[in-house]
Amino acid sequence: MSRRGLWIALIVSLAVNLFVLGGLAGAALMGFPLHKPPPQFGPPRMVAAGDALTPAQRQAWQVTVRQTVESGGPKLMRARAMRRDAWAALSTDPVNPQAALTALDQARTLEFQARSEMDRAVVGFAATLPADQRRKLGEALARSRHGPPGPGWSGGRPGPQGEPRLPDR
Repeated sequence: MSRRGLWIALIVSLAVNLFVLGGLAGAALMGFPLHKPPPQFGPPRMVAAGDALTPAQRQAWQVTVRQTVESGGPKLMRARAMRRDAWAALSTDPVNPQAALTALDQARTLEFQARSEMDRAVVGFAATLPADQRRKLGEALARSRHGPPGPGWSGGRPGPQGEPRLPDR
């Protein structure tokens, strides 16, 4: 390779290295994590309540929360859709208030069922723990503002299709 070719390769190499280093420095200064945290399954406060447990119990807790969210999530999504349709039905002529109230009652029943499933799963899991660990979990749940929320709780942030999520109870 000629001397001129080596100089060009050196300059290109320096430019690429500066570009990569600048990107990393910019990411660090902007506060972007270089590694994403592991995904959490379930409502954030429910997952965080298990932090007081031993690693093995924490893993079992996460499995319990994940399974309950997976089973109750479809009910909550149906309840949201029913509620959204009931509110939309109020804009039609002629309006049928009784149909809207019936749909809202059905949505509330589905939501109650999903929340009840979560409550039963939490109590069932807690009953399997030794007394000291059960106390720690109970205290963590009590600190999480009135106990566990139902599956799918997101603090009121919009869901994947833009629909509002369930508020904290």
